[in-house]
Parts: sequence; C-alpha cells; structure tokens
Amino acid sequence: MALGTLHFGGPDLPERALRNLLQSHVDESPPGSSIDWCTYYFRDEALAEALIRASDRGVAVTLTVERTPRRKNANTAMLKRLEAHGLGGGLRIFAPRGPVHPHLHAKIYAFSAPRPIAFIGSFNPSGNEPEDAEVIAEIGDQDRGHNLLLGIEEPVLVDALRRHVSAIPVSGGLIASRLAPSTNRAIRAGDSALFFYPRIRTGQVERELHGIGKGTSIRAAISHLKGSRFVAAIGGAARRGAHVDLIVHDTERRVPGSDVVRLRQAGAIVRRLRHPLGWPMHAKFLLIEKPGDAAAAWLGSANFNPRSRWINQEILLRTTDGATTEALQARFARIADDPCCEPA
Repeated sequence: MALGTLHFGGPDLPERALRNLLQSHVDESPPGSSIDWCTYYFRDEALAEALIRASDRGVAVTLTVERTPRRKNANTAMLKRLEAHGLGGGLRIFAPRGPVHPHLHAKIYAFSAPRPIAFIGSFNPSGNEPEDAEVIAEIGDQDRGHNLLLGIEEPVLVDALRRHVSAIPVSGGLIASRLAPSTNRAIRAGDSALFFYPRIRTGQVERELHGIGKGTSIRAAISHLKGSRFVAAIGGAARRGAHVDLIVHDTERRVPGSDVVRLRQAGAIVRRLRHPLGWPMHAKFLLIEKPGDAAAAWLGSANFNPRSRWINQEILLRTTDGATTEALQARFARIADDPCCEPA
C-alpha cells in the first residue's frame, strides 16, 4: 500500500493549515478509539481543549510533551491546563534527569480511528490565538512558516509510532535512553524505514551520502544545519560532482555562516529563506536522486545538527515511496521559487 499523504504549511498556503488538520482528526476520533501524541512545543489552547473533549467522550488520549523547551516557559500555561484535567491519566511530562538535558523534539500525532493514521514531520502546535508576539519572535510562527506533516497509513509504521509515544522515557537519563533496544531497532515496511533517536548508530544519512558523486542530485530544505559530520558528508558529495542545492533557515544560530562557507566552497548551492515577517523555514527534508535508482527521501523531526544526532528524542524516516518523493520534489521547487529565498 501507499505510505501516506504529505501535508504542507507555508506562506503560500492557508494559515494554520497543519494545526487545523490535526484538530479535524481529534474532533473526528470516536469513543473507544485512541489518540497518541508527542510534541515539543504545545501552546495551542484550542487543540488542547479538543484533546480534553476527546478524553471526556471516551477516547484514550496519551500525550507526551516537553516540560522545558528551549523557550523554557512556552508550554507552562498549557501544561497547567492539561495537568488540571489529566487526560484520563494519559498526560506524560518529559523531564529527564542528568547533567545533559535532552529535549523531546519528536513529533507524532497518531489516531486509531476512523482509520489508523500517524502524522510525523516538523510541525509543533506552538501557535495560539490571540498570539504572543514575543514568544513567536523567538520560536518562529509555525502556523504560517514552512512545515510539513506526513500522514502515514502503512500499518506496521503506524503501530510502531503509536507505541513509541508511550515508550519514550520521560524521566530517565540520556545513556539509558540511547542504549534502549526499542530505539536502536529500525522499523521497516515496504520501501520505508523508521529510525528513533537517541540511538547508538546515528549516521544513517551520512552513510547514504558516502561515495555519491557525479550524476546525483541532492536537494534539501533544512531548518537546522550544523556540525562537521553532516556538513562533511554533503560537502564531499558536492566535491565528487553531485548537484547539491540546499535551502536553509535565515539565522546563524540554526545554520552557522561558517558551515555555509564550507558547503559553498565544496560546490553546493546554499540559499537562506528570509521572510519579511520572520516566518520560518522549519521543514526538514532531504531528497537524493541517483541515476537508475528510485529517488530517496529523508524526513521527520530530526535536525541536521549534533543535538538531534546524539541527545534529543527524534524521528527520522527514509522512504522511496514515489508519491512522497514526488510531493517533496514539487514542494522544494515551490520554496526555491520564493523571492524570499536568497543566496547565503
């Protein structure tokens, strides 16, 4: 069967399209079904109330959510409301112990009915109405910036994602989480493979880039790109003659200029998306097209930086599903045509 359907958010699309998609699935969940979510930022009061209503009508709601994201108080008001209700015992607060503080950066929005589906990707329900301009200025307007969610319908992957929401260790240390068998096992189904992080072996994308050169096209829309290993791998492909075209976020914090220089010196095209209202390029996907092979896509919550590689709870999917890769190719072309997309 087909993997699922891609849904996009962006300045060229209706505002709040992805959060509205999620709310429609929450509202349609019947009594006796289940909703399994994990997310990083959660500030959307209407979505939280929709989950509470679902719990009250007999839906088994499990929500695993970050207590202290990078903007430390961003989730506080919403957590107080959710903790007051409890979601029938299904609320799980991610607050791990230890000197290194991992973040719950994974995003899963899974539903058992009316049909089983699990959305993964880059979107957090981090907006609200009315909006707090100060918060949005720091974390970015994900209801209007570039984002994506893939609605996976392949049963093996949907089941794995639903189970993972409850399996995320909310209070354990980083080492135990990285060594857990459940996170080091790739979940494979058809032409797709699902990887959970943190894990012991982290170089899945770099291994695919190894040896790639002339005749291959690599295109990516990346919100966070930092660190020598990934930069070296994709820069190496460019030096070997691969066509590398990257669209990245506009800030130095997310994509340092030094890494941009290294990539451009290797022969890669690198552009920053600079929206006049600050709407972010928050999508995270990479396309690899080799002559004679099916196009491959990598997408999920994982950033291309050391924190996502070694510390955070993340999800990364590799697929050669034709509908998915074609949709990403078309979306990349649309972002690249945006006049806000400028040479880095």
